Amino acid sequence: MLTAKVENVKSVHEFYTEIRKQQEAYHGDKYCAMHDAIRKYLVYCTSYKELGTHQGATASCAMTSEYKPKYMELVDIDHIKYRWKLKSLAEPFCKEHGIELVVKEADSASLGSVSDRSIDMLVIDSLHKRHHMEKELTMHASNVKKYIIAHDTTICQDQPADALFHCLYEFCREAPGWEVAEREMANVGYTVLKRK
Repeated sequence: MLTAKVENVKSVHEFYTEIRKQQEAYHGDKYCAMHDAIRKYLVYCTSYKELGTHQGATASCAMTSEYKPKYMELVDIDHIKYRWKLKSLAEPFCKEHGIELVVKEADSASLGSVSDRSIDMLVIDSLHKRHHMEKELTMHASNVKKYIIAHDTTICQDQPADALFHCLYEFCREAPGWEVAEREMANVGYTVLKRK
């Protein structure tokens, strides 16, 4: 994944505009289509958690949405790229907009990443391995009230095609109360699960 050059941006809005532009220029059209899904479903959500923050593209997408969540939790095994730029912009932005921001440095499939708090939307964009996603779903899905949105569900490096989509599909078959709401197959794709 591209590490975008965002050292000169001065706001969360500029950060998001620039990182999306660079990611789509590097990875291709529709690479950031999941961002549009996040904004579409945030209309119905007041709380947001993501597994796999990297530099913070999806986090800044949620922050700058018209329907900003009141609670945001960002989980990554290493937040060095988030701390490099977005952290200094996000903290005052969230304070100004009444967003409670929690940042956890933990493996997204470990107990250290789990919280007692129920959330409306979970975004999964962490280690793109089926066994890892299975653990994430086992550990986090019970605390999700409305949506799970996962990136890279069409093509993912070092995985059979559709491996992550099939993981999500089988989760819905085995977990009562979940169904596939949307699947985008362009570029690396994304999948949205929703509570029935």
